[in-house]
Amino acid sequence: MINVKEYIESGILEDYLSGNVSEQERREVDCLSKIYPEIRTELDSLSDTIERFAFANKVAAPAALKSKIMAQLTFADDEPETQVEQLVEEEEDNVPVLPLNSRGNSFQWGWVAAASVAALVGSVVYFNARLDTLSTTVAQQQTEIKVQTTQIAQLNDANNQFVTLKGVEKSPSSSVRVVWNPKTQEVQLSVLSLPTPSADKQYQLWALVEGKPVDLGVFDVSTAFQKMKTTGQAEAFAVTLEKKGGNPTPHLEELYVMGKVAG
Repeated sequence: MINVKEYIESGILEDYLSGNVSEQERREVDCLSKIYPEIRTELDSLSDTIERFAFANKVAAPAALKSKIMAQLTFADDEPETQVEQLVEEEEDNVPVLPLNSRGNSFQWGWVAAASVAALVGSVVYFNARLDTLSTTVAQQQTEIKVQTTQIAQLNDANNQFVTLKGVEKSPSSSVRVVWNPKTQEVQLSVLSLPTPSADKQYQLWALVEGKPVDLGVFDVSTAFQKMKTTGQAEAFAVTLEKKGGNPTPHLEELYVMGKVAG
């Protein structure tokens, strides 16, 4: 029987989700996640965290993307004109035939001409609107593809470390997820569960570096990923409740969650 706690904290689940495992390790995680509910729960939680992390770091498409897409779009040269002509012909088929000696003939034909022009203008506006809608749709699709490509690149970064900070004695049900990249030194966190603080209080993230706490900034209680201060080293991460704006040193009696960095 394996030690489930040690297995989860080994980092194998993070590697599994990012694709940095061997085929044998992949099969092992698949098997153990079916046997042990704790592993399945942690795997689902990590998966949700990675998805929200990727979404929070999506990159907007360049402003010139729409123009590039439009330049690549091709349409049949005569498509708009052909459809406009068909509309005009339909209008002409519906025009009443009047005797040449009818009184007010020129007046009625003036209305017929005006109706035909209105139909022509309306059809041009309609097709222009369709073209604009099509270009917008294509631009959106291109943006989504770019975002997905960026997300995949981020998730496949082997330097990403996902650290779960679990509740201590003061707040056992609390939990925070930290994503740390030692190479870029970027740190982000997402609150899984923390009590809502009073208006004059704020949670503060700390990195334990060579046994000393290093301030990584204050944050709000939100499931969305929040960027914190950077750090190139960390043995563990912890969260304390401090005065609004934070403190230079942590109040350990207000420690809520803590988690060690794997390895």
